[in-house]
Amino acid sequence: MRVALDISPTITGHSQRGIGVYTQRLKEEFQNNKWPTEFEFFENPTSPPPADVIHHPYFDLFFHTLPFKKPAGRVVTIHDVIPLVFPNYFPAGIKGYLNLYFQKRALKNVDAVICDSQTSKEDIVSKLLFPKDKIHVVYLAPAQNFRPIPDKKYLSSFSKKYSLPKEFILYVGDVNWNKNIPNLLEAVKIAKITLVMVGKALTDNSLVSTREITKRIKRLGLEKQIIRTGYIPEEDLIALYNLAGLTILPSFYEGFGLPVLESMACGTPIVCSKIASLPEIVGNLAVFCDPEDPQDIAKKITQILNLSQKEKELLSQKSIKHASKFTWHKVAKDTIKVYQEVYNKL
Repeated sequence: MRVALDISPTITGHSQRGIGVYTQRLKEEFQNNKWPTEFEFFENPTSPPPADVIHHPYFDLFFHTLPFKKPAGRVVTIHDVIPLVFPNYFPAGIKGYLNLYFQKRALKNVDAVICDSQTSKEDIVSKLLFPKDKIHVVYLAPAQNFRPIPDKKYLSSFSKKYSLPKEFILYVGDVNWNKNIPNLLEAVKIAKITLVMVGKALTDNSLVSTREITKRIKRLGLEKQIIRTGYIPEEDLIALYNLAGLTILPSFYEGFGLPVLESMACGTPIVCSKIASLPEIVGNLAVFCDPEDPQDIAKKITQILNLSQKEKELLSQKSIKHASKFTWHKVAKDTIKVYQEVYNKL
C-alpha cells in the first residue's frame, strides 16, 4: 500500500499551529518507524503524487482547500467544526459559506474522515452530514519530551529568563471566542494570581480578539499579573509546564484540548471546563470549573494551589500515568489502520 501525505501545513502559516504540529509529528512517526506501508510526502495539495491512499491532514471550513477529484482512496482529518457549532461567534460571510458549500461537495468524494474525539465525530455527523461509519476517532498525544524535569537548577535559571514569579498558573492556546479568555482574566483578578499566557496569537495585535484582551487586562488592572510570551520554543513550553502551579483551560468548547495532555505528561494539575471533549481526554484527573462563572474558575484555581504537597505528588503521578496512554506511535498506528481499511475497499 502506497500512501501520500499532504505536508503543506508544515511549510505554511499553519506550521506553528496545531495543524502544522499534527502533520509534522505524523510525518516523523511514519519516517522513523518500520511500517507495512510505503509513504510519500507532498507539498502541493492540488497535485498529489500517484498513490493508493491520499491523506489531507486538515479541512478548512471556509476556504476551498479540498480538491473535487478523487484520484485514489482519500482520507481527510477534520480536527473540529466549532465555527459551525457556534456560528454567531464565527461569522464567515457570503464567500466563506460559499466555500463551505464547495468543501462539503468535495467531502462526498472522501472515503474516510479522521477526527480527534468522539465530540468532534458527533459534530461532523451533525454539521457536515458525513456518514458516521466513515468517521474514525484517533486521539492526539503530547510529544515524548513532555515530561517532568527534575533539574531544579535548570528550572530556576529558566524562571529568571522569563522573569517568572514563584507561583503562577499557565494558559496555552489561541484567542478565539471558545477559549473564554475574558472570564479567565476575571478569575485571575479574583484569585489574585499571576497568569502566564502562551500562544502566537496572544501577542499578535493585528487580531481584533488580541486587542480586546489587551483592553480588558488594562480595564481590570492586571498588567502586573499577566505575562504574555507569544510563541515560544517547545523546550521552553515544557519548562513552563513544569514550573506552573496548574494549567488552566476554561473553554466554552474544545475539539480536543492538547495542552491538558501536555500538562499531565509533565505532572502539572489541570483546571478545565467539563464540556465537549475535555472530560473525554482527562477522565477524572482534572478539577472541573464552570466556564460561565469567573468566581467558580477562581475557586477551582485556589483549590488546586492549596493542595498539600502529598496530594499534589499523588495527582502528579496519576496524571503522568494517564498521559502515557497517549503516544504519537499510537496515533500513527491508528491512522495507518484507517488507510488500510480504505485501501481494502478500493
